[in-house]
Amino acid sequence: MKHKSIIISEKWYYTISQYFNNAKMKIFLLVIVALFNLTQTSFAALSFNIKNEDLQKTKILFFGFDQTDPNLKKDANDVLERVKKNLRTTDLFEVIKNSGQLEEKNQKSSATKNNSTTISVENVPDFALYNKSGIGAIIVAQFNYDDQGNLEMRVRLWDALDQRQLFGKLYSASRQNYRKMAALFSDEIFKAITGEKKGHFNSRIAYVSESGEIRHRIKRIATVDFDGENKHFLTDGKDLVLTPIFSKNSDEIFYLRYFNNRPQIFSINTKLLRSKHVGGFQGTSFAASTHPKDPNLILLSAIFEGNSDIFELNISENTARRLTKSPAIDTTASYSPDAKLIAFISDRDSSQQIYIMSNNGTDVRKLSAGTGSYSKPVWSPDGTMLAFTRIKGGQFYIGTMSANGTNERLLTSAYIVEGAKWSPNGRYLIYSKKNGPYGEASVPHLYIIDITTGFEFKLPTGDLEGASDPDWIEITN
Repeated sequence: MKHKSIIISEKWYYTISQYFNNAKMKIFLLVIVALFNLTQTSFAALSFNIKNEDLQKTKILFFGFDQTDPNLKKDANDVLERVKKNLRTTDLFEVIKNSGQLEEKNQKSSATKNNSTTISVENVPDFALYNKSGIGAIIVAQFNYDDQGNLEMRVRLWDALDQRQLFGKLYSASRQNYRKMAALFSDEIFKAITGEKKGHFNSRIAYVSESGEIRHRIKRIATVDFDGENKHFLTDGKDLVLTPIFSKNSDEIFYLRYFNNRPQIFSINTKLLRSKHVGGFQGTSFAASTHPKDPNLILLSAIFEGNSDIFELNISENTARRLTKSPAIDTTASYSPDAKLIAFISDRDSSQQIYIMSNNGTDVRKLSAGTGSYSKPVWSPDGTMLAFTRIKGGQFYIGTMSANGTNERLLTSAYIVEGAKWSPNGRYLIYSKKNGPYGEASVPHLYIIDITTGFEFKLPTGDLEGASDPDWIEITN
């Protein structure tokens, strides 16, 4: 369930009671607030104060990670620490690792303590005991090694408030795959408690890595997993590279490369590190969007015959179809998830605004209506929203709006903040941010924001490393 609020006086606001522990109830209340907003005829009088710190975190109690076998205990806690690291990035959960003290305390205070049993994956927990401590969810795990030495984790997640099992699973992984197992486990926890259809921990981010002196930055295409590990540089920094985007195949990235002083579209295989020239124009080009269904099609904007227009490039046929022919500047286009519509930026109405058109270039209509300049619209995975960059009064904003142009919300701002892309589950946005024009403040870094709660955090890519132009994809292999 996604929260869709509105913009009020250029910032979005809501208030939610801090007396609810159930995460699903909190999300339900957020939606009620949004529906209340939409019934109002005058937005000026409304003021909803967004404070993520007012949201009480769901307390998750973990059992079974303290093993008697020292090797098993070490590996189990390796998995737990990774899960805790993932869940902390959401600011939705409070992880409590049970040492036996809470269970013992609760059993002693219970009139039925003589009939209580040690909690395990075989038993249904005594929910009344843990509700007294404000526990919202209980995770019970059991570990062992199989014949090949792989770690097996049998786990059950219980909703302590509704007193029912949310899921039960068996995981198996070699030591080098503990990270992936923890990411998949974290996704299941996130989905079960928030009600989202997808998680986002088992994912990868591509971006432009910047290093060197401020005035002579070396830019390379890099990838990193969501947890900040498994980092790889894909280009050598000899040529300027920009705007990496994942293709339909997560092992392939398209990017803009200034090759022989000409901007051209290249692709690179992230596993084999094989790069190939895809196409381009004599004028400046910007890779903007890959086709959601056809891996041979990408959108780009290019200066052709003295004007910037949107083109659809067919890689296999080495042909380009011109989609816009306006004397205005048309740029940064993006396919909708069903590939039937294309969003793009145009100044045909004096300022840069968001427009959409059919995939053949017809039926052009304007979406945005705000002052200032809009840029880089991108569709949410479900096609119901657009994210964008907006510049107003010298300030940069990242915002969202409904696919019909209504319900515009500005989520975050900075000296420069731009290039928003959606998480695979459509709940988060990633973007680059600069906090000032000089020194360390001028180095861009990647940030992620929860469009439901407004919680924002900095993605770890390296203390001295700049990072911009991010893209985000689910790991499927």
